[in-house]
Amino acid sequence: MMKFPVITARSWVAPEYFHARWCDVTTHPEWAPGMEYIRLDGPLRPGVHGVMKTREGEETPMMVSDIVPGLAFQDTVFLDGGTLTVRHESHGENAGSRLELHAEIDGPRAEELAADLAGLDEVLAADLAGLIALVESEHAPR
Repeated sequence: MMKFPVITARSWVAPEYFHARWCDVTTHPEWAPGMEYIRLDGPLRPGVHGVMKTREGEETPMMVSDIVPGLAFQDTVFLDGGTLTVRHESHGENAGSRLELHAEIDGPRAEELAADLAGLDEVLAADLAGLIALVESEHAPR
């Protein structure tokens, strides 16, 4: 198993708003610039399968591997020779949120896949920054 560095950020918006966006997979392209779409084969729940497509890649099979209401959303992407799992967590902190992304690759080709995805931490950090900007704009004081 190969783990990527944890991506951490903070926001003044409550954590449930971030969790809601992660669980609404159809909106991911609104804040993840490299994502074209995610389509699930059924209602959102752990174990539901689907496909995701990045703007530069092909459709890739995936599944929702865990949901902890109000706290965590986790998806697993099935790669040739391994899996990439990303866990999105939103923790309440000082009347706001501490957000964390944990990513790991597992499988017989984990080392090779990790090398192929060497810039993943930068992509995840950019996605998280996009999500924070969107959610903060939606909840800005009027």
